[in-house]
Amino acid sequence: MQFRVLLLTGALVLAACGGGPPGSGPGGEEDGPEPVADPRVLIEAEPAAMGSVADYLVTTGNLESEAQADITPETTGTIISIKAEEGDVVRRGQLLAVIDNPSLDAGVQRARLEHETAQRVIGETQQLHAQGAVSDRELREAENLAAGAETTWEEARESGDFRHITSPISGTVAVRNVRLGEMASVGMPAFQVVDLARLRVVIQLPEKDLPRVHVDQPATLTGAYEDGDSVPGHIERISPVVDPVSGTVRVVVAVDPTQQSLRPGQFVKVRIEVDRHNDVLTIPQRALTYADGEPVAWRLIEAPDPEEDDADGEGDGEGDGDGFFAKLFGDDGDGGDEAEDDFDPWEGVPRRGVEKVRLEVGFSDPDHVEVIEGLSVGDELVTIGNHNLRADTLVRLDGDPELQEPPEEEPEADGEAEPTDDGDPQGNDDGNDDGSAGG
Repeated sequence: MQFRVLLLTGALVLAACGGGPPGSGPGGEEDGPEPVADPRVLIEAEPAAMGSVADYLVTTGNLESEAQADITPETTGTIISIKAEEGDVVRRGQLLAVIDNPSLDAGVQRARLEHETAQRVIGETQQLHAQGAVSDRELREAENLAAGAETTWEEARESGDFRHITSPISGTVAVRNVRLGEMASVGMPAFQVVDLARLRVVIQLPEKDLPRVHVDQPATLTGAYEDGDSVPGHIERISPVVDPVSGTVRVVVAVDPTQQSLRPGQFVKVRIEVDRHNDVLTIPQRALTYADGEPVAWRLIEAPDPEEDDADGEGDGEGDGDGFFAKLFGDDGDGGDEAEDDFDPWEGVPRRGVEKVRLEVGFSDPDHVEVIEGLSVGDELVTIGNHNLRADTLVRLDGDPELQEPPEEEPEADGEAEPTDDGDPQGNDDGNDDGSAGG
């Protein structure tokens, strides 16, 4: 009882100082109803459904081309012309650059003259031999000299072509290491040509996985450091031997020749499908989280209505402070605003909650997870916003209506006094004009 008197005294002092109930301005003037705070967390959800999930072997490797040529000059000299740039598509035998080598040019010219002289001499010797002026031995010697000059001329012509750097394969110029005016030398890399339509990845699989793979088995490839579109491929070759040191098997995975997203030299992730479960319960991969190392998901449920606080002031007098203050400020339901008392911000708004469900999962692919136990078809699961949830969290979906705002109260006229039961506008009980108390 003493506690109530102290509370009442403090409240009266607060009211006398102009500190009215919450929501009122100075002097007790109403500022209007405060907006309702929305306690819900915005999420996205998808249902559990029947589907198909595959099991994969996942490994990594570097992308390379089945046909790749590192081109080096076959002679020394100065680069005087460049005919192809990086990114150009070239054909087999196409000219890439020209080297100037005066010594080589002189040797070709000398071999040509020797060949022409030998051809003239053999022609004259054959005519004299027919006339009997030249012996058979002399004819054979002339023929041998002519054959030697022919061979020298052929070699000189071939070496003369060394001035021309050409592509040995058809493909795309990946690297150009020479510049105009630069001295080229034998063995120095000049160009690299790659056939982009014949890409592959060489991977090493453990010996235990060998029974699960076979030639022409489908595979998918993606960049190891990016979430781009996957590129189809297939197993092209499997080595017939196991490396005794590493215990692995060399497997060559060919890449779809029409793809345009992966490049030679790129580090890629390879997925080889080894098994598939059809007509099983699946959930989106984004709905799966882990708690204490165990797979869980957050399922949408209908949240229970909040418990109503006891504000009527009845009871044994213990713990009814809320009802006491409600009566003190005229919010006890007796004579208050009936519309405000009946106001429910959740009217027409779905009250959604979540619950944590522990799962037993099976196969998993980049998009879906097989659920063996824990869920049913149609269960709505949180896919975005599921990392900071609790069992008592209220959630909302995109498109859910907002909470209702409280109605505005009509202000009372200034200076208007409430009439009493006897009709006295001043509220005097005895009706005396002098305001004295009645006997």
